[in-house]
Amino acid sequence: MLKTEISYSNVYHEAQYIINYSFLILNLYLYVHVFSKENTNKLKKSIFISISIYIISIYIAIITGTSSSTYIEGMGYKGWFESGNSLSAILTLGLFIIINMTKQKNGRYIVLLIIGIVGIFLTLLIGTRVGLFGFILVLGVYAVSEIVVAIIQRKKINKFLLTGIVFGIVFVIVGIVFIGSNTIGRREHLKEIEGNIVDNTIGQESHISGSLLELKEQIEREEISTSYMSEAAKQSILDLYQYANEHNVINNDMRRQQAIYHIFLLRNQANPAFMLFGNGYMVCFRELVLEIELLALLLNFGLIGFSLYFVPLLIIFIYALVWGFQNRKKIDTEYVMLLRRNFL
Repeated sequence: MLKTEISYSNVYHEAQYIINYSFLILNLYLYVHVFSKENTNKLKKSIFISISIYIISIYIAIITGTSSSTYIEGMGYKGWFESGNSLSAILTLGLFIIINMTKQKNGRYIVLLIIGIVGIFLTLLIGTRVGLFGFILVLGVYAVSEIVVAIIQRKKINKFLLTGIVFGIVFVIVGIVFIGSNTIGRREHLKEIEGNIVDNTIGQESHISGSLLELKEQIEREEISTSYMSEAAKQSILDLYQYANEHNVINNDMRRQQAIYHIFLLRNQANPAFMLFGNGYMVCFRELVLEIELLALLLNFGLIGFSLYFVPLLIIFIYALVWGFQNRKKIDTEYVMLLRRNFL
C-alpha cells in the first residue's frame, strides 16, 4: 500500500487526478476530430468568450478585494480560482488560439483589448513565471511566425500586427521596470529568505526546505515508524539531503527537490510494479507532490500511464511537424500557433 500516514491525500484525490488527465485525452480527441476547418472559427470564438469571462471575473475580484493570493505569503492575485499556475497556463494557451483573431476586421480591437488586459494580468499581477514568460512567448512566436510565413510565401509582412506585438513587448518591459511585477517580486522574496533556514548539522544554510530538514532529523533519530512513512521513502529523504548538500540545491527550489526525491524513491523501491504503474499523485509528504507535469506523468503513472497519456500527444505533435515541413510553402500563422491543418 503506497498510502501511509504521511500521505497528503486520499483515494478520492488520486481518482480526481486520473479523471483530470482523462479529460485531457477527451479534449485531444475533440480537438482533432471535431474542430475541422469549418469549425475552427467556432473554436476561436468559444475560447475568446471563455477567456473574456475568466479575465473579467479576475479583475472584479481584485477590485472588490475578494481575490485570493497566488502564494501563501500574500503575493500575486488569482481571482476566485484555485491554482495560479493552472490559471496562467489556461490563459496562455488560450492566447495561442485567439491571437489570430486580430487579423479579422470585425471585432479586431475588442480582441486586442482582451489580449492586452490578459497580458497585464499575466505579466504584472498574477506573480507566476508561467504567466510572465508565457505571454512573452505567445507574442514572440506569433511575431516570428508572421515573418517566416511571409518570407516563405513571398508576401508582405503585416506591419500592423508586428507593430502591435513590438508595442506589447515594450509595454511589458516598461511595466516591469517602472510599475513592478509580482513575478519578479516573488523571485526576489525567495532569494531573500534562502538564508532563513539553517542546517545545524553542517552549521550552514540548509539546502532543503525547513519541513524536509525537520523530517530528515526525525528519520535519523528513528522517530518515524513504517506505518507513518515507508522505509524506501525515509531513505529517499536521506538521499535527497545528501544530494542537495553535494550539489548546493537552493532550499526553496521545491520543484528540483521534488524531482530528486521521486527519482531516488523509485530507485529505493526497486519494484517493477512501481516503474510500470507509478507511485500515485499525492501519497507522499505535502511538499514533495510533483509539480513538474511531464515528470509527474512518468513517475506518478509509471511507464504504462505515461504511454497512455503522453505518447498520443507526442505522436500528434511529431505528425504535425512532419506535415508542416512537407507543406511548408502552404503553412500560415494559424498552423504555427496551433499545429493544425485547418487552412486546407
